[in-house]
Amino acid sequence: MKQVLLLLFLPLTLTAKAQSGYCLTFDEYEADKWHPLNQLELEYRSGNKSLWYGGATYKPTTGDSQTDYVLKKQARLIRHEGSLYLNCHGLSCDGRKFGNRYATAYVFDRDYFLFTAMSIQSSSDVSDTAKMFGLIGGAVAAYAHKDDFMCYILFPHTGIVEPIDQLMMDMLLEGHPDLLATLGEVNEDIRFSPQVIIPLLRKVGLIEESF
Repeated sequence: MKQVLLLLFLPLTLTAKAQSGYCLTFDEYEADKWHPLNQLELEYRSGNKSLWYGGATYKPTTGDSQTDYVLKKQARLIRHEGSLYLNCHGLSCDGRKFGNRYATAYVFDRDYFLFTAMSIQSSSDVSDTAKMFGLIGGAVAAYAHKDDFMCYILFPHTGIVEPIDQLMMDMLLEGHPDLLATLGEVNEDIRFSPQVIIPLLRKVGLIEESF
């Protein structure tokens, strides 16, 4: 009988866990307090378009203007279809803002967030080119940098954002010389891209998977 009851409740548990929702604060996230979203679409901005918005790539819409405003200006995190997204509103790195869109995110080392966004340097190049050569020049620069994604770490309670570069990876992979050697063998153009960095950090257990 207990097994039957367990089977009856298991789908409900899985459905509730997978339900789309948002957290207004990081404290709400830590308390597992999610505000449900019955309807949600995440509009993906391709690389060259996302640079115009500071480097973040997703725009959430629900069909309700009030909820859309909350997601744009107030919410910090969204979960949707098993993935986590971080609101980049108000975040910056080296003086460059990430814009008002959302970025793909992961829980990192339990207390922090790793997120992927266009390189801050790429965003800077587009902005500077647009100032010098106008809209067309900026568009050309944006296309040239459309694949320049990087990983960043957010320290949630301070708002500090740090890029994952060689110095950071030396610290994170300390004690794993084989993985550092693997990183060193990757072409410099993509060495710190998400497709390289995230698998390495998964191997040392720094990235949590489930949502």
